[in-house]
Formats: sequence, structure tokens, C-alpha cells
Amino acid sequence: MVSLSGMKSALQRYGVQGALAGALRRAADLLTRNQMENSPETQRPNDFLAWVRFAVPGMLRPGNIDAMDYAIAHMPPGGPIVEIGSFCGLSTVVLSYLLEKHSRTTPIFSCDKWEFEGQQLGAPLGDSTSVTHDVYQVYVKETFLRTMHTFASSRLPYTINCFSDEFFLRWFAREMVVDVFGRSVTLGGEISFSYIDGNHTYAFAKRDFENTDRVLVSGGFILFDDSSDDSTWEVNRLTREIAAGQRYELISKTPNYLFRKR
Repeated sequence: MVSLSGMKSALQRYGVQGALAGALRRAADLLTRNQMENSPETQRPNDFLAWVRFAVPGMLRPGNIDAMDYAIAHMPPGGPIVEIGSFCGLSTVVLSYLLEKHSRTTPIFSCDKWEFEGQQLGAPLGDSTSVTHDVYQVYVKETFLRTMHTFASSRLPYTINCFSDEFFLRWFAREMVVDVFGRSVTLGGEISFSYIDGNHTYAFAKRDFENTDRVLVSGGFILFDDSSDDSTWEVNRLTREIAAGQRYELISKTPNYLFRKR
């Protein structure tokens, strides 16, 4: 089978014209479309998500959206999604939208303490003389709540105000908790997809992975944010270790690592 690169190379090198050139171009375009439609690495642009990414604070690469879309389309039924780290809710809205897109009734559980480096020391926010970490924490959490009510009101996540270590302890204990929206919910059970975007140090990311692994079903997915090969975060060390092992299949790097449990 002639490859896409081979077709383009022939056109560029020999300047083929007429019917043959047209046939090659049409075949190349068809191959490109087929590759895009069957790859988690590229999806068609979406107007709603473009507006959301414009309005909601946060950083979410288009490749993450593609990986989430693939995982949600292919994850085993029954288990919920667990998101570690919520910030202002951008990724949570995307997950909610993609669940609706694929007609999934899967609930989303997430956790965040909205406590940032330097806050416990009572330090100001950067070099500001008037804004404190406490003020920043309130702003970010309130922004998350407003984001959810605006863009995901029909599918609110069960978001727990705690760090991931505490979240998983409660999950394993099947505790009943109250989420940030005031709803009571019982944690626990197997999960189908986890988006890990918490503390990016190696030790924290590894604990999040190991805790997720305990309850992730076979065929379930894990996506690590900021794990690309050019990342300066230590989470990339962890994802390279997972990729070198046998228990998880590397589905894509877009550029962050998406794994499926074998």
C-alpha cells in the first residue's frame, strides 16, 4: 500500500501533472481523512469547546481533548471517571461534554483542595502586596463552581474538597461524603478512566497512579497531564516507566501520555 508520505514525495519530486496527479492527490486526501477519523491524536474542531477554552482559566492542550475523546469513546462501561485536580474546571467541562457526545451516563468524581504552594506559609501571591494566597484560593474555587453551573449544570461532577491522598483513602473505605455542591455521595468501586492532573512531582504522581491502578478496570484508561517527553515536570519520568512496563498499553502521546490497562 502506498503511504501518504510516499504520495506527497512523488508529487514534489517529479511534478506529476494531469490525471495521475489528481488521482494521487485524491488518494492522499482520502488516506489523510481515514487516519484522522481513526486516530486519538486528531479530532475535528468544536465550536463549543473553543468558547469554553476561551472563557475558562486553565491550560488544556488540544491533544488532551483528543485523548479524552478517545478514552471516553472506548472505555469499559459501568465505572465512573476520576479526575485528580480541578483548578477552575476547564478539563471537567470538557469531560462532561465528551460524555454527552458519546451518550455516556458515566458520573465524574474529582478532588481538589485549591491550596497552592506558599499558602501555608502565609506568603503573598507572588510579589503582590495586596493579594494573598487565601484570596486566590477563594477566587479559584468560586470560579470552578461558577464554571460548572454555567457549562455543565446538567452533569455536575462529584467534586470533593481534599487532596488526592485523602480522596483515595475515602474511596477505598467507601465513605459517604458531601461534595462542594452540597450533595451526599458514597465513594468507592471500580473506575473506567482517570485523568491525573494533580501534583506533578514524581512521588505524588506515582501515588496517584498506584491508587488509581488499584481500582481501574482492565481496559480502562489513564491520561497524565503535562507528561510529554519535553515536559520539565517529574511526572514524565513516571509515564516513561509505565510505558516501559507490560501492564499498560501506550495508546498515544498527544503529546501527553494516554494508557490503557491490559
